[in-house]
Amino acid sequence: MKITSIVTAAALSLASSVMGQSTCNEFSPCFREGYCDSSAMFCLWDLCDPVKSYNSTSCWQPEGCISQTVNFDSSSDAVAINSYQGNPQTNKFLSVFEPNNVAVENGNMVLKMTYDAPNNKGFGATAKASSTIHYGRVTARIKTASVATGVVTSFIIINEQTGDEIDFEWVGKDPAQVQTNYYYQKELDYTKMTAYSMADTSAEYHDYTIDWSEDRIVWLVDNQPIRELKRQDTFDPQSNVYKYPTSESRVSFGIWDGGNSGAQGTQEWSGYPTPWTPSTVYQAFVDSVTIECAGGSSKPSDGGEQPTGSEQPTGGEQPSETGKDSEAPSSAPEPPKCRPRN
Repeated sequence: MKITSIVTAAALSLASSVMGQSTCNEFSPCFREGYCDSSAMFCLWDLCDPVKSYNSTSCWQPEGCISQTVNFDSSSDAVAINSYQGNPQTNKFLSVFEPNNVAVENGNMVLKMTYDAPNNKGFGATAKASSTIHYGRVTARIKTASVATGVVTSFIIINEQTGDEIDFEWVGKDPAQVQTNYYYQKELDYTKMTAYSMADTSAEYHDYTIDWSEDRIVWLVDNQPIRELKRQDTFDPQSNVYKYPTSESRVSFGIWDGGNSGAQGTQEWSGYPTPWTPSTVYQAFVDSVTIECAGGSSKPSDGGEQPTGSEQPTGGEQPSETGKDSEAPSSAPEPPKCRPRN
């Protein structure tokens, strides 16, 4: 999805002085997807690329895990990421794309997908937790958007930089099914998916749980285990590693258009085409999210704005540099840019 927002005139004027270099400048220190900026959309840990940013402290530090239940009884529980000031206690989930298709309505976090007429497909939504998790148990009460072919709903635990991921996904062509999957270090091995048949997931709410520890992952529906993965069973003798998700991550929810994606494999998986009219809106509902951190809550940030530029962080763990994206590039990358005005 397209990233858009307004940057300051100071950042724009200084951007030209660093064109041709492989880093951002101190006023727009955080690099993401070819652009530099100082907002949460770019500086949030695991969205921000620590290698291509201004310096090693430009990306915000991981916030740590907070054991909590979010019932979405306040509009501040889910906000647009560019309004986030760095306090995960106040804003529990962040909508990471613009326009913002996430809202708190009637005690739910609602993720909406609207029609993008110029591209003849849906423009969906992703809501990420503002706090992180490194093992623990997460339960979300969800009514999916599987009311039409092609509409995909997701509940995942993911690290964007390393590519470690644990999934629940629902596809519109089969509303009476939930799929589970996991990925290691951005290796797109689709053979690990399993499906579980159940009642229509778009008609009623169900509790979906990911119970993640160092040794195993258990997926549960309405508190009943439907799948277990043991770390010992992920050993790959060829690479001599356990291909098991271990990275500190974020809880994330999404809705997107698989049916009109243009990728044949994705269309066959989700069903196609996705039916659209100019007024069509597909919605997924998250009634509550309960996060139980392994070992209890770790220390969250103090609620102040996260450090950027050349400021030194006051504490906490540094962003992981074990993922593929954190390796130094073998050749100079395309020069980053400060984002243009809307």
